Amino acid sequence: MDSESIYALIPTEEIIPPKDPMHRSQHDGKVDPKSFPMGVPKREKGTFGPPNGQSASHPSVVLKKHSGEPVLPDPTAPSNPKAKVKALVPKKDEKPVMGLVSSKNFVTANAVETILATAKKGPPEPARAVHKPDFGKVPTYLKTVKSKIQYEKATIDEFNQRMARQAQQSSQSVRKMQDEERQELIGALKAKWQQINEQYQKMTFTLDTPAKRARKEKYEEQLVQIEKDIETLSRRVVMIADED
Repeated sequence: MDSESIYALIPTEEIIPPKDPMHRSQHDGKVDPKSFPMGVPKREKGTFGPPNGQSASHPSVVLKKHSGEPVLPDPTAPSNPKAKVKALVPKKDEKPVMGLVSSKNFVTANAVETILATAKKGPPEPARAVHKPDFGKVPTYLKTVKSKIQYEKATIDEFNQRMARQAQQSSQSVRKMQDEERQELIGALKAKWQQINEQYQKMTFTLDTPAKRARKEKYEEQLVQIEKDIETLSRRVVMIADED
């Protein structure tokens, strides 16, 4: 009701919904667990335990009173037997001994004990180089290096001797070219240069084929080589080697 009313003072009746019927299984509750394979074939000791009636203990094996309680240690025994036990506190009627004086000279006694004491062994001394078995011997790698150096030195000496023999043989067969022979060779080279230059000048300007380009390069190389030879022969002294 949206507004106040006297009917609102009357208590309403509580409606209790009815309960659903209790579920009752269609199977008997007294079922042997061995009858359930659990998805695997039956095998010995593959169930939830031994069969019913075999897990019960013997009547003589029962838990007696205080048999399961832990055994406490003796409170009077020391907690650590290896620990040194201090002297007991003197009682009130015990009086300490007074006036004891020792005649021992501790300074002299300490000096004597120090003199007579044996020295402690220090760390072991490392092995010295003179005591090693290979002391004074040439290492193997040095022998290898020395043999390589000797081989290289012998190779270099042999090469120098061979070059010296070749230079000596060449110096014996070298002679000075005569002026008449030199002028004759210069004239022949100039005539050959003139002949090749004429053939070079007769070539066409268009080099449209690979053969023409190769011929042009060949003429240019020959002309350059002949000019170098003429320049060499134009010197005053020209040495030549006589061929066997």
